[in-house]
This record gives sequence, structure tokens and C-alpha cells, in this order.
Amino acid sequence: MKTFLVRGVPASIQQDSWWMDGLIQRPPPNTADTPTNRNRMERPLLLVALIALGDVLLWGVVPGVSLVIFAAAVLLAAFVLSDGRGWGGLILGAVLFLPLLEQMQSLSLLFWVAGLLLGGVWIGLGGWQGLHDTSLSALRLMVHAPLACLRDLAGILGHAPTPDTLSNRLSRFTIGWALPIGLGLIFLSLLLEANPVANIWLERAQTMTLPNPSRIAFWMGIAVVIWPFLRLSYLRQRLTPPMRQGLIGPRRLPGVLNHDAVRRSLILFNMLFAVQTGLDVVYLWGGASLPEGMTYATYAHHGAYPLVVTALLAGSFAVVARPFTAMDPLLRAALILWIVQTIVLVISSLLRLELYVGVYGLTRLRMAAGIWMVVVAGGLGLTCWQVLRHHTAAWLLKRGFALGLLALYGAMFISFDRTIARYNLTNQIVADPGYICALSSAALPEIRKHAPGLCDDRRGPYAPYAADWREWGFRDWRTLRSLAALNAEIPEPTAQRSTQGEQTSPTY
Repeated sequence: MKTFLVRGVPASIQQDSWWMDGLIQRPPPNTADTPTNRNRMERPLLLVALIALGDVLLWGVVPGVSLVIFAAAVLLAAFVLSDGRGWGGLILGAVLFLPLLEQMQSLSLLFWVAGLLLGGVWIGLGGWQGLHDTSLSALRLMVHAPLACLRDLAGILGHAPTPDTLSNRLSRFTIGWALPIGLGLIFLSLLLEANPVANIWLERAQTMTLPNPSRIAFWMGIAVVIWPFLRLSYLRQRLTPPMRQGLIGPRRLPGVLNHDAVRRSLILFNMLFAVQTGLDVVYLWGGASLPEGMTYATYAHHGAYPLVVTALLAGSFAVVARPFTAMDPLLRAALILWIVQTIVLVISSLLRLELYVGVYGLTRLRMAAGIWMVVVAGGLGLTCWQVLRHHTAAWLLKRGFALGLLALYGAMFISFDRTIARYNLTNQIVADPGYICALSSAALPEIRKHAPGLCDDRRGPYAPYAADWREWGFRDWRTLRSLAALNAEIPEPTAQRSTQGEQTSPTY
């Protein structure tokens, strides 16, 4: 039907007859400035730039500060492509990258991976979605990232928005490029034949050394790592975890867990723990003499680790028993008393460990056990607060998990080997020189300061060495500075005499 226009009528009134002419065919919106089109060329350029940066920073060296710079560049590129959303991901990534800046080790590398994933998810989702959902999204990113790379690789041969098969795309590619490529090669050969300068360039290019296959594989590998972070806006729907559905009906516990069983258990457990606490008060805190043939070191060694396992089991039972104490004040008081006694047991374990270390010295395992005992005591304190404030088990699990991660994060900034060497060489203990000489290079300043001739005849730690600035680590840098300060303090002849036999270290 033809449109009927009345001359002289305003255009706004003329368009009121839309019902006479069906739906108005509006022109498609201009998408020249949409993020999709605007970033169509930015992403490949950023990919090439980040691959080149990765090659410069990571190829042929032991990763160190270079790995931190590379990951920060990847998150920054993702942030730029997200139009400035999710800036907190940059901060979270930087915080989790710091342990790797301190020292390259397995645990710091895990934190680096977590920082890259969690920071990328924060940027991709445009904000923090809570610890639970963000962690799930990070796991989903690990799963969907390789699939996204494969989908985008398959889509390079065509850009049709409608579903298409690979064979059709190959056919269109062949038909569209056969003539220009074929004639172009012919023209190129004729022009090279006619131009001697271009022919010389071609001969030089043929003699150039091409990258080895392993380096090309390295480029492809980091491209697979980089590309999903440049496509976070397209992966947003896949990164978003599904809606969590509430539990259907009440949770059913095993039949052995009932009110009477919990009450009897708490009474029995309080009595058992009271006996153990009393013995610790008499022997550890009160200084009473032990049975004949038993030393305090033996008493401490036999009880430190089993008590920690006991505390863990006690904390787990407290979490399970808490729902049964909600309506019974006496039972709740018994549960709190038992948790307090468990905390006292953990403190006794710390004292036992201190006594044992005072005789036999520090080791890595003993240092880790001490940190673990402090974490267990903190977790039991959270359990006691949960019972008092009627918090859920999920509340306790989240904070206990965060406490454990915080302890691991902080422990990575402590030089265990240097602390062990300092303690063992400055205290009167039954030392093991072989163990001290087997420590890493971080212990070398303490060995040279307190026992310069201890490891002369043994295979001792060597000074850290970084062949390239990309291998730099903050701990190795501190070690080298300490060694330089020691060399400046000790005159050369004195240093030589000490290495020739004037033993200045304690006698072992």
C-alpha cells in the first residue's frame, strides 16, 4: 500500500499514519562505535604485543620478576578492553603476585595463578561477586578458556553471524582468494626477476635464521593463555555461575548424631581433656620433675603433633555438635568449655614444640608445625565465637579458609632457611651441621656470620646468582646485600685465616 502524505503537514504528524503502511522499516543502528567493532582490531594487536612481551620476558630464563610483569600486563590489557570496569581485579592480582616477587617457588606460583584467574574474573564480570561466586567463575574460566580459543580459531576463516560449517568457509576462502593469490605470486616472481635490489633482499631473507620450533610452540602457548583475557567481555555469560538453589528440606544427619549422644560425648570429652590439661599444667607449666629416664624434650616431642590432630578432630566435632546445643544452655556451655580446653591443648603443643626446639634446634617441619598450631588455635577461637553468636557453619568455613590462606600468604615472605640457620647457630642446641649446610642460599649470610668455617669441608649453600635481570627475586637480592655487607666488615686477611683453620664457630 502506498503512503499517503498531505503536503504542508508536519513530519511528526505524517508519521502518525504508520498503521496504514505496516511496520516502519527503521534503519539499523550505527554500530561503528560499538565495543565489538572498536575492539576488533585492538585485540589482535594487543595479542601480538603481549606475545612479544612474553618472548622478551620469559623465553630462555628462569622466571622471576619477569613473570610478575607479564601477568600484570595481561590484566592491564584485559582492564583496558573492559572499558574501565573491574579495577579491583588489578589490585587483587598485584597482591597475589607479590609472593612470586619475593621468591619463585611452588606455593608462590600457585598464588600467581590464582591472582591471574581471580583478577581476570573480577575484570570480566565488572565487579566483585563474593568469594564463593568469584572462585567458581575462576574455575569456569579455566574450563572455558581453551574452548574459547578453539571457537575463535575456527571462526577466523569466516565472520558470518549465521551458523556455518567449516567446509563452506573453506570453499568461500578458496573461491575468494584463489585468483588474487595466484596472479599475485606470478606478478611477484616477475617483479623480483626485473628488480635486482629486491632479489638481493630475497636472498638475504633466505639466509636468515628462523625461530626454532620450540620457540614457536612457546609463542602459541602464551597466546592460548593471553587470548581468553582479551575476550572476557564475550565470556561473561559463561563465567557467571548458575544460580544457587536452596536446600530442599532440612539436612539429615546420621542417626548416631542425636541430642543424647552429643550430651554424653561432651561430658566424656571434657573429662578426658581436663586430665590432659592437668598433666600439662603440672609438668609443662609447673615444672614438676618427670619420671626417671624421661627428659622434657622427649615429653614435648611425643605430644606436640598428636595434640594438634586431636584439636582438629575436636574442632570438627564442635561444628557438627553446635546445632544440638542451640536450645540447651547447659549443653552449649559444655561445648564452649570443651573448645576452650582444646585451645589450651594447642597452646600446650606450642610450648612442647618450643621445648623441643630449644634442645634440638629448628627445622623446616618444626617451623611449619608452629605456624600450623597458631592457625588451628585461631580456627578454634572462631569456632567458639560461632557458638556464642549462633553463626552458621558456612560462616565458620569461609573465615577458617581465609585464615589458612592468610597464614600461607604471610609464610611466603618469611625466609625459613635463614631463620633456621640464625637460630641454630646462635643457641646452645644439639646442632646438626649437615642439616645447616644443606639449607638454601638464603642461609649463607648467617653461616658466614656465625660459623664461617662450618661448611668448608661439606657441600654448603652457594651464593644466589641471576644471569639476567628477569630472574631477579627480592629474597636473593637481600641475601646478596647481606653477603656484601659481611665482606665489607671482615678484612680479607682475617677472612683467609678463618677459612684456614681458626675456627670461630661453636664446637659441634
